[in-house]
Amino acid sequence: MNEKKMKLIEAGMKLFAVKGYHSTSIQEIATEAGISKGAFYLYFDSKEDFIATALQYFYTQISERIDKAKQEKLPPRESLARQITAFINYLYTYKEFLIMSLRENISIGQNIDKLVHQMKMENYHWMRENIEAIYGNKINDLLVDTIIQLEGLINGYFKWIVIDDIHMEKEKVGAFIVRRLDDVVNGMLTRNEEALITIKNIPDSYEAMMGKDSDELSETLLKLQTKITKLNMDYTKISQLQEVVKELEKEISKTEHRPIMIQGLLAHFKQIPELKIECEQISELLGIELLN
Repeated sequence: MNEKKMKLIEAGMKLFAVKGYHSTSIQEIATEAGISKGAFYLYFDSKEDFIATALQYFYTQISERIDKAKQEKLPPRESLARQITAFINYLYTYKEFLIMSLRENISIGQNIDKLVHQMKMENYHWMRENIEAIYGNKINDLLVDTIIQLEGLINGYFKWIVIDDIHMEKEKVGAFIVRRLDDVVNGMLTRNEEALITIKNIPDSYEAMMGKDSDELSETLLKLQTKITKLNMDYTKISQLQEVVKELEKEISKTEHRPIMIQGLLAHFKQIPELKIECEQISELLGIELLN
């Protein structure tokens, strides 16, 4: 991401945390970042556009920290604990900004709706990947119930940390949650619990990429999306590339996806050096040749 654009985002997040979104002006954001108000509009169309980008940046930073924890190649339980801890540590860093985001009525339109949907899908696949790595096939029938309960544990601590301002030993949270997850899973298995929700009951979009080298494909798509947010390009071009990713995800999710459509979508990324690796990985995972 362009250095000046990053400075603006960091400055805006800081001011929003202190003053609130509605009470912070574009001029104040620019001044805090040491950049002219005119330069602000080189990167953002409006304050609504700015907050949507800031939230995307925040989410990208969390994803990168979780991915870094995953790359340590620890045993599954320890890996999940480390990933949760990375998430919690970042929450503490930007706690005030998150409180502002949750409490203020901010109208930021379709961009943020798409981000929220993306977060839901990726969160589901992230939890599923970790749960299956820990418990294997024995949890198959109770997979969705286990995902829901893990999500509940994480969200519960998120609320107490961010909204209720409760301090706790951050480094212990991840391992503690994983132990509680063990208790939940072992309890369900011991009692031969019948699943409340099965994979058949959930929306198709949640399972769209499962069964197609799904974990790797999902991870590659996330990396592609993350790299796009960091490109040194104007906002319009970045937004266009993000829309292409959404169309790519829709096409991949279809039972019978169209190779020629995917080739056309991937062509948008092939000529951008920073995106070439992910572009080639996606084509390989789907068994589709890139257009020359």
